[in-house]
Amino acid sequence: MNHATFVRAACASASALLIAGCGGGSDPTENNAPAAEGAEGSVILTQPASATVYTGDTATFSVTTTGAALGYQWQKNGVAIAGATSASFTTPSVTYADSGAQYTVIVSSAGGSVTSSPATLALKLSTNQQAFEDLILAPSGASYELRWNLNYQGAQFSGTNYAQSDFSVVATSPLTHGPQRSAQSAPRNLASSLALHAGTPTRILKDGAVLVVPAAQTTHVASYTGRDVRIDTLASDGTTVAYSQQRSEFVTVPLSGLVVSAPADLAHWHNSFWSNAAILDPAASFGPGAAYLKFTATNKGDRYTVFDCTATTTDANVTPCVSGSTLEAALTAGMVSNSDGKTYHLADGTVSTVGGVPVWVATTPRPVSATLSSTVQYRIYFQRNGNVYTGALTKDGQVLGGSYWVSNPAGATVEERLTFLPFQIRLNKAAHDGIAAALKI
Repeated sequence: MNHATFVRAACASASALLIAGCGGGSDPTENNAPAAEGAEGSVILTQPASATVYTGDTATFSVTTTGAALGYQWQKNGVAIAGATSASFTTPSVTYADSGAQYTVIVSSAGGSVTSSPATLALKLSTNQQAFEDLILAPSGASYELRWNLNYQGAQFSGTNYAQSDFSVVATSPLTHGPQRSAQSAPRNLASSLALHAGTPTRILKDGAVLVVPAAQTTHVASYTGRDVRIDTLASDGTTVAYSQQRSEFVTVPLSGLVVSAPADLAHWHNSFWSNAAILDPAASFGPGAAYLKFTATNKGDRYTVFDCTATTTDANVTPCVSGSTLEAALTAGMVSNSDGKTYHLADGTVSTVGGVPVWVATTPRPVSATLSSTVQYRIYFQRNGNVYTGALTKDGQVLGGSYWVSNPAGATVEERLTFLPFQIRLNKAAHDGIAAALKI
C-alpha cells in the first residue's frame, strides 16, 4: 500500500474528529510535520501544537491518531506525567516555572510505540503586565512615587511640610523568572527649602506578632497572577510578607506641554502641587517620554494595621490603650477613639481569634475624616501579652485609595471639602524629573 492509499484508509476508519484532520492529498498533519508511524501501523496524524497562555491559565495539548488499542503517555521535559494517559492533556494552572516546557506523548500499541514531536509551552504578558514592565523594568525603567505634606495654600514650613520622592526597579521579568524583589530607593528631597521627612513605619499584626514595615527603602516582591500584578510588601526582616495587594486596570498616560496643565488625575492625586500657585513654575514643561501609570490596587488578605494608643513608637513595641486587662473588660467599659470621634463598646462589633490573638472588629467602618482615604477601614482592638491595643482592619478585596484633592474648599466637613481617589499613580523618570524641575520651593 503506498502512502496516499494508507492515509485514505486511515481517514476512512477514523472518528469524526480525526476525519477533520484529513483531506485531499495534502500533508496529513496540521503543523506540516510528517505523520509518525509505529511498529504495527499506529500513526500520529496531527502532532501536538505549541501553546502560549497567561500565567495562571491552563494549556491543552492533543494528538489525533489511528490504530487499534492505542495507549497514551504524556511527558513534560521527558518525564512521564502521572495520569496523563489520553489523547489530550490539560496542564494545571501554569507558573513562571513552566515557561519553555516541552510536552510530548508516546502513542503505543501491541506492536510498538511512537513519540510525538515536542510542543512548547510559552507564557505571554497581559496588557497590565506589559504596562507594569514598561514602567519599572531594568535597565531603563523605574517607578517613581512622590511623598509630600504641602499646604493647599500659602507658605510651607520646614519640619512640618516636605516634598520628596523615591523609586523602585525590577531587575528582570516575573513572567519567566518568577517573583522579583525590589527595594525603594533612599528618599530624595525635592524642595531645597524644606527638610527631608523621615516618615513613620507601618506596623502589622500577623500570626500573633507585630511586624514592622520600614517607612523608607521598603522591600517589595512583584509576581504575576493571571493577567494582573501582585505586590508583596516585606517586613523589616526582609523575608516575612507583611501585606499584599493585587494591581489591575493599568493605563499609561503620556505627558507633554506645561507641567501646570497636567491631566486632572495627576493634578488631583498630587493635589497641593497643583492647587498652590507658589509651588510649580508656570513656564516649566514635561520633557520627552514623560508619562504616568494609573492603576487599581486591591488588598489581598485581611490586613490588621496596628497604631500606638498613647506615646509614639517606631518599633514592634506599640503602646497599649489599656494595660492588665482583657479585651472584653476593656470594651465593656468602653474604648474612646479620638480620631474616630466615637466610644466603642463590646456590642459595636464582634470578637474572633486571629493568629492566636483575640481581636474585636467594629461593625461599621471608620469615618473618612479619620482615614482621609477612600479605603474602607474598621476599628479594631486586640488583646496581647495581657494588654489591649488598637488598630484598623482593611478587609480582603478592598480597593485601596491613595490620595485626595480639595474639590470644595468652602465645604463645612471633610466629606464636603475633599474628594477621595480610588486609584493609584506612579511616575516614570521623565515625568518625575519634569515635576521636580518645576518646583519653586
